[in-house]
Amino acid sequence: MADLNIQIQNKNCQVDDALQSHFKEKLDGLGRVWPKAADEAILRLLCERGRFTAEVTLLSSGMITRAEERADNVRQAFDLAVEKLERQLNRHKEKLQTRQRRQNNRDDVAGTVIHPVDPAPLFGTTPDALTQTTQANGATNADHGVDQEHGDVMVRVKRFALKPMSAEEAALQMDLLGHEFFVFRDAQSNDVSVVYRRHSGGYGLIEPVAD
Repeated sequence: MADLNIQIQNKNCQVDDALQSHFKEKLDGLGRVWPKAADEAILRLLCERGRFTAEVTLLSSGMITRAEERADNVRQAFDLAVEKLERQLNRHKEKLQTRQRRQNNRDDVAGTVIHPVDPAPLFGTTPDALTQTTQANGATNADHGVDQEHGDVMVRVKRFALKPMSAEEAALQMDLLGHEFFVFRDAQSNDVSVVYRRHSGGYGLIEPVAD
């Protein structure tokens, strides 16, 4: 991640050279967790009523990882967000490695030799089926969200392109974004579907059916 491109968007807070250097050092450090965790990072920094919010979004060949935290100063908020990103990357790295080991064990039992899929491409060079330039509920540099305030309720409207992926890949992207649901286009049926996090654990899938 040495060549990581970092975009900083700040409102009501100052970002000096020392702080920018700190941002780069911390984000580059995520490469120890996953070498291709990001090609680009977008930092949104905001101060409201004396509290600082840092939203950090990592973009890597269509996959998005995002975390947001609040603190009494901008550096602390950023550091907390990066710590959350590191936990997310570690968790999903372990999941992918476990899935690969299970696949290998099944192949051994069946006496079949295959070439297992390396989980790294999910955070590096992804196939077209994984590419999703603008995700539902995701914050990217292509985000065309429009905020409209109605009394004390903030409504955000987002437009995004749906590209094919499997339900498993959609669940992964949902976790990386830290959301409760994710809208995607099923790679096999081409239907728009939704994966969601169940309160009792695991994931659910909503598929459309004809009337």
